[in-house]
Amino acid sequence: MANKMADKKRNASQSEAAAAKVRGREKEQSQNVKAETREREERKEREIKESKPVKHESKQPSGTQGRFRNLRNNRFVRFVREAYHELRYKVTWPTFQQARTMTIVVIALSTAVAIILGLADLGLTRLFLFITSR
Repeated sequence: MANKMADKKRNASQSEAAAAKVRGREKEQSQNVKAETREREERKEREIKESKPVKHESKQPSGTQGRFRNLRNNRFVRFVREAYHELRYKVTWPTFQQARTMTIVVIALSTAVAIILGLADLGLTRLFLFITSR
């Protein structure tokens, strides 16, 4: 009986130690992944900073070039360019069938809400007329 209890304690402590080792390995792996990700991001940032744009000789007079640069850096123009880029390359547009299905759902729900509000309005109007007619 005492041997069984000692075996149970030993097994429990061994399983706890094994679980702690597994947790430690998982923690190390997650830290390694985070460190690798951080290193990758830092490397990309360094590459971006180090790569300087090549200046090309412009055939236009310098005054015109400055105007275009100012126009390109204009807040409104930059907003339009970024909006176009986002709509063109980042947005996932629905297929025709998905758009048609969603349109039908919106029309059906709008009709249902209109009917419910119309009935509520009609009922409240009749109640008001019933109360004020006395």
